[in-house]
Amino acid sequence: MKKVYVLLGEGFELIEATVPIDILKRAKIKVVTLSLNKDIFVNSAQNILIKADDMFNEYKDGDCIILPGGYSGYENLFRSEECLKLIKYYLENKKLVVAISGAPLFLAKNNLINEKNITIHYSNSNLVGDICNILDNPIMIDDNLITVCGTGYMQDLGFKLIEILSPDKLQKVKKGMNIK
Repeated sequence: MKKVYVLLGEGFELIEATVPIDILKRAKIKVVTLSLNKDIFVNSAQNILIKADDMFNEYKDGDCIILPGGYSGYENLFRSEECLKLIKYYLENKKLVVAISGAPLFLAKNNLINEKNITIHYSNSNLVGDICNILDNPIMIDDNLITVCGTGYMQDLGFKLIEILSPDKLQKVKKGMNIK
């Protein structure tokens, strides 16, 4: 069974975490949310308290790691050296890393995605243009890095991840969601 970890830092964007989780679970992909807080509860940017499945640990057994944006969620992800090490491990070992909205900013600022083709929230694009190649696409895939420009594309991201991780389930999930 495929496994995806979703890292939740205080202030994460609710839609950027929950929509992909919902869609992936419909495909019977195991999704585990990890709190980067000192306890299991994480407050979203919209001030909605979410209970994570587990505390952050260096889970290297996943097929994918998702980094939701949201201010200040993406900043809080990267305050943890352990988190940066885990992301680097996933990138170097050709496991999927999904960085949403503002999250690519901190991957770039930590020299993890130099010269990659990315998309990013428009408010951060001028901060990484000298490090990455920014393309005007809603979702950008460069090797095992997937970047998404913002919350409006979370359903598309969920389907893209199913297409990559469990392609045989894609049509069934779409049909169940009444999408043709």
